[in-house]
Amino acid sequence: MVKQDALMESLSSNLHGFLKQIGANLRVPQKKFLRDGFVGLVRAGHPIVCQMGREIPNQRSTYTSRVKRLDLHLTAETDFDERVKESLPAVWLPLITDDTPLILDLSDLAKPLARKMDYLATVRDGSTGDLVNGYWLVEIYASIARKNPFPILLEAFSHEAPDCPGQNPIVLNAVRRVFDLTDGRGVLVVDRGGDARVFLDDWLDHAYRFVVRLRGDRHLMRFYEVSEQGRWISIEGRDLAERTPTPHRWSRVVKSKGREVLRISRIGWVTVHLPGRTEALTMVVARSPGNDVPFMLLTSLPVETPADAKRVLRYYIRRWECEEGIQFLKEQVNLEAIRTFRWTAICRLILLAMLVMLYLARLWENHLTLAERLIDYAQVLPHQVDFMFYRLLTGLMHVLNACFYLRKDLL
Repeated sequence: MVKQDALMESLSSNLHGFLKQIGANLRVPQKKFLRDGFVGLVRAGHPIVCQMGREIPNQRSTYTSRVKRLDLHLTAETDFDERVKESLPAVWLPLITDDTPLILDLSDLAKPLARKMDYLATVRDGSTGDLVNGYWLVEIYASIARKNPFPILLEAFSHEAPDCPGQNPIVLNAVRRVFDLTDGRGVLVVDRGGDARVFLDDWLDHAYRFVVRLRGDRHLMRFYEVSEQGRWISIEGRDLAERTPTPHRWSRVVKSKGREVLRISRIGWVTVHLPGRTEALTMVVARSPGNDVPFMLLTSLPVETPADAKRVLRYYIRRWECEEGIQFLKEQVNLEAIRTFRWTAICRLILLAMLVMLYLARLWENHLTLAERLIDYAQVLPHQVDFMFYRLLTGLMHVLNACFYLRKDLL
């Protein structure tokens, strides 16, 4: 039995502490907007200004004035975003260790019916595979614990924006900013496409540790013994993977369609270089029954034993958490429902959505008892799930609504 009054008091205090920490550098009107935008987005469930205006805590003013105030803060050319982003590392940075996976991914914000939104570009809709109007999102998550990704960077960019330097510079700049904050701690984990030479050269120049999935058509340098002397020979990654032995067995239990399935793989590794560079890298190869193409990962981590190779594979397996994170933002926060025309407002609403997810991750990591009370209050079905953000958001929404209906002063 959850005591409603005690839960509302605990949540109010916890949420107040979070918003106070995030808004430490803001001016008083900006702090009010941060509170109103956060609470309005959670209660409305959509980043739509007219719906958020109905749900903000301050009901003493008229609905029209609340909507106008929200719209004014969203479109104002101020330093609100920069000030909030300066405060975010205080939330997640103490949790980063040398072995924390930092998951980099590119996603899309599809707006196929939009015509008048600022700087609309052509993106590939991840749901349908079609080319539509929209914006690109660069995301970096810190996998602090299993199934609890901390969103540490979520920013939109458009190739049609006049100050856009291009996709590669934006991605490289995002990675540099995160590693500058962590002082080199963490392991960068990237899917296919992250093996582009411009990325690998930059990460090797800065001595970042990384695990990247190979497409197979990149060339690598492999050492072969020719006559009495050996030499490094260029070979395509796919051909090298086919020739690499995988003598070590690796089995793990995974969930497939709600059932636990035993997956067995054979793994091996080989030392390689990039053409024109001398840094020693390792290509880890895994083969599974029924898959003709071997699975290939390139890493700067040392791999000398089967345990090291399995560790590299586990880093990449945790990359799926970023897919669950963006799916949560699109399904539960309805990130793609943004309808404002102004580019400043679009970026600001994306920042508010990121703060909602960051608060839930912080709640699950640092305040587990309160998080479990929220889940109990939400009265969800008692199925065992791994990704708890859906249940946490449901509980948070219900508690905020209860505060509203009982006329309690939240925050």
